Amino acid sequence: MRGDGAPGPELDDRTGGGSACAQPRPQAARRPGGCRWRAARTAGARALLAAGVGAGVLAGVLAGVVGSPVAALAAPAATTAPGAGLTAPATAAAAPAATVGRSGSFLTDDQHRAVVIRGMSVPAGVTPNAAVLDTWIGYGFTGVRLAVPVATGGHFPAVAGWPAPDAGAGDEPGLAQAVGLTRLFTARGLRVTLRLVPVASARTSSGLSTATLTAGLARLAARFRDEPGLLGYEAPATPGTGTVQGDGAELLGAVAAQDTHHLLWRERPAPFDAAARVAVNDPTGYLIGWKDGTPATLTGLAAAADTFGLSWFYDPPGAAGGTLPAAPAQLVRPYPEAIAGTPEALRLDAAGVLTVVYRPVSPTGTALAASTPTAISLPAWSYPNGYQVRVSGARVTSAPGAGVLCVVAQPGAARVQVQVSPAVGGGSPVTPPHDAGAAGCAASAHGAAVGAGPGGDGGLGAGGGIQGRDDADGGDDAYSGPLLWLLPLIGAAGAAALLAAVLRPWRRRGGLGQGGPGPAAGPGVLTAGTARDPSAGRAGD
Repeated sequence: MRGDGAPGPELDDRTGGGSACAQPRPQAARRPGGCRWRAARTAGARALLAAGVGAGVLAGVLAGVVGSPVAALAAPAATTAPGAGLTAPATAAAAPAATVGRSGSFLTDDQHRAVVIRGMSVPAGVTPNAAVLDTWIGYGFTGVRLAVPVATGGHFPAVAGWPAPDAGAGDEPGLAQAVGLTRLFTARGLRVTLRLVPVASARTSSGLSTATLTAGLARLAARFRDEPGLLGYEAPATPGTGTVQGDGAELLGAVAAQDTHHLLWRERPAPFDAAARVAVNDPTGYLIGWKDGTPATLTGLAAAADTFGLSWFYDPPGAAGGTLPAAPAQLVRPYPEAIAGTPEALRLDAAGVLTVVYRPVSPTGTALAASTPTAISLPAWSYPNGYQVRVSGARVTSAPGAGVLCVVAQPGAARVQVQVSPAVGGGSPVTPPHDAGAAGCAASAHGAAVGAGPGGDGGLGAGGGIQGRDDADGGDDAYSGPLLWLLPLIGAAGAAALLAAVLRPWRRRGGLGQGGPGPAAGPGVLTAGTARDPSAGRAGD
């Protein structure tokens, strides 16, 4: 199913090796121009940009972040006894591998990098096959939001359409099934969010009761506390109203009593429209619900997410349960999956030129290992004839044409800038990665050092010669959807205050967003049961 509710093309199940990954198939050959906003040139202009465009497109998405629950690690102990009989962790053991944490407004990984996670929502009862995972990874997706059904009392019955649980699953077979699916995803480098949803018998007009939600979260956290690759647990909003469901302190306590490492995310409506939703963990969040699936809305939200370094999981409006939605082509775009430092700018112009700027200082305040790579997703769809790279203050360590560009900062570099542009004739085809994320970025892999030392310019051509730097603005696509005409209703001053803490790191140089590659298209529909994140100091200072 496409984001607009229409059927998407069927998935090509051929599993060729090398660079032959399944691509989004647009229904029209025309590539639309970019939908983007021009960078502010003065501090006053940047403030206006944040209060204006940022308010119109993302204020509603992230306004709910302020005053939202804190991380489960800092939560108080539960005052009730959810999940009776569960055994709390004896000691504060080290976090499992590939656990996603939070540092201020950034999501961070176990190497202290700022990470951006983007991917698909998977309904209960659907099992994506290897070809689907190959396609998602080729698109640059790095996460999965998995719906896990919970019954009254916080129990997890078996789920039809998922692989059968092991004989020793006991009285919580649904948990055993969720573990198996989670490992299917994390084995390919995808981060997973576990989203509680009610089974049919527990579904009411007010959603899950606080008791069921609390007990379910406790059991979920007890079972998954040692699992690697998790983004955390997500509690649903009340159906219809979309209001936050359950008692926040109780839910946080239930998770913290069993799992001190993974985050709790709580769904809430986006103020600009009840049809759009976010999941928050103060002071950050990710987009999970979409106003509609039209190309203009998808393009605008994707460009705004780029500008502000926002993570998202695509969950199309009106999608039927038991089906796996197709990924709209507007969402397939290059972006930094993991940044070995503190992000300062992300720009993508209408010509497909991606610029990433960061300081090689971890947002966690922890020192980064000298060889810690930055990983940038470069889908073959975005660069059908290959790409060229120019770097400053860093060296490229990935092979020419790699679907994930790996960059390591030069010793002593104060700032790193990476610029990727489409190859001009005869470029090496992009080779999709086998696994998602930055795992393939070995510090000493492949490429030789480029650049003339700290701050020096250099480049690695992926097939053609090195292109000179080109910061010229491309053409604009007009975006006049509801997100912008709702701007006066939101209120620029209030929105700016709400956004300040979250958006500051990403708006220092003002981002440019580019439209996606065309009309919605993607890997097709699966039915239930089918196997199948350059100048010294802060910018502007």
